[in-house]
Amino acid sequence: MRILAIITTVLAALVLTLPALAQDAFDSTAATGNQTNNTANFTGAQTQQGGNAAAPQLQGATNGTIGPQGGDATVIQGVNTAGTVRVNNLANLEALLNIIANGMEILGIAWGGPTMIWGFMNMAAGTHDALKRIIWGAAGVTGGLATPGCINWLVASCRDANLFS
Repeated sequence: MRILAIITTVLAALVLTLPALAQDAFDSTAATGNQTNNTANFTGAQTQQGGNAAAPQLQGATNGTIGPQGGDATVIQGVNTAGTVRVNNLANLEALLNIIANGMEILGIAWGGPTMIWGFMNMAAGTHDALKRIIWGAAGVTGGLATPGCINWLVASCRDANLFS
């Protein structure tokens, strides 16, 4: 036990007396903005910005071939591009279904609301068909409000089951 304590103490003393090594050999002096190559292991900038350093030569876009990248990819011919073009057909389908769902919501509320109000007015007048109009109007409003959520739920279930890929 004593030997372990002595070894630990000696190792700790060695580690604490070692100089902290820098990540590179460039010293960045904040006051002057100069960088000098030194051997004193100062921590400085990661790169040296020399006066005569040559900038790397840039390469322009290269003409690549456009081909399918996966099972759901669509090949587009005649496009002048340097990269790969993919069409996300699921996003297009989702956009169309959202337009349809929002239209159904508007129609359900626009038809169901006045039908329900008309049913309440007929109920006040004592007409026999008033309850039927109230139920149809409530069903129209409920169906209109529920349509976007149901369509999004169906699309998400199909996407999670990989039915679109």
